[in-house]
Amino acid sequence: SIMNSKNNITLSPLPQTSRMKTFRANFLLLITAIIWGSAFVAQDNAGEVLGAFSINFSRYLVGGIVLIPLFLYINFKEGNNNPKKKKGKLRTSFIGGIFCGCALFVASALQQFGINAGADPGKAGFITVMYIVIVPLFGLFLKKKVGLFCWIAVAIAPFGLYFLCMDGFVMPAVSDLILLACAVVFSVHILVIDKFSPNANGVLMSSIQFLTVAVLSFICMVVFEQEYIPEIPKASKDIAYLGIMSSGVAYTLQIIGQKNTSPTVASLIMSLESVF
Repeated sequence: SIMNSKNNITLSPLPQTSRMKTFRANFLLLITAIIWGSAFVAQDNAGEVLGAFSINFSRYLVGGIVLIPLFLYINFKEGNNNPKKKKGKLRTSFIGGIFCGCALFVASALQQFGINAGADPGKAGFITVMYIVIVPLFGLFLKKKVGLFCWIAVAIAPFGLYFLCMDGFVMPAVSDLILLACAVVFSVHILVIDKFSPNANGVLMSSIQFLTVAVLSFICMVVFEQEYIPEIPKASKDIAYLGIMSSGVAYTLQIIGQKNTSPTVASLIMSLESVF
């Protein structure tokens, strides 16, 4: 940038371009898609032993606990610089985490119900990522601008995903309708993250969202799935992967990545989970 004051010209270094920030954000979302894609198999395996609420309670409890030491470390490294701003960031992280957790609780439960009801992982992945169409449509009501190329990508992506995941036309089943409802709620989840993530601590917000899901899932598990509680250790390997990687790592990367990219672009990149 150049600043001209009378006869003095001062040259200052160019700030980091927003294009680089967007590239990094999109790369984090790509890693998220890779992890989520592999998680469908773990969800399918765990679903043979446990119910939806017992799976989600276990995986999100692990995810929330894993992130606490990381947040404490980051918080310690930041020190007490600008305490007022830091307090506001923490407040946004807690509020955003609770709202995201409520949306994630409903979406994850519907997804696991759909998988447990008989949908194979490929079909579950295809229907779940229909949020790529729903997110920009919801975004219109929130005055989120979507460029022409994004709309073209949104229009093409479902066809590619269909040929990738499906083996000819299959009549819709109950599990498909459950997964479609899951896609709608995941769209809400993406937009809620877009609302809170720019002013939040990504790790703390992610941890709060997981613990919120764990608490809600625990209540439902005690009420509806008491018989599955003793079976949780049998799915420990799948729960560990879902908790640490799919929840702890991937959802945190989603929150951090969505700070610097639009929700429509984020949904397109994350839909690559079906590819993986």
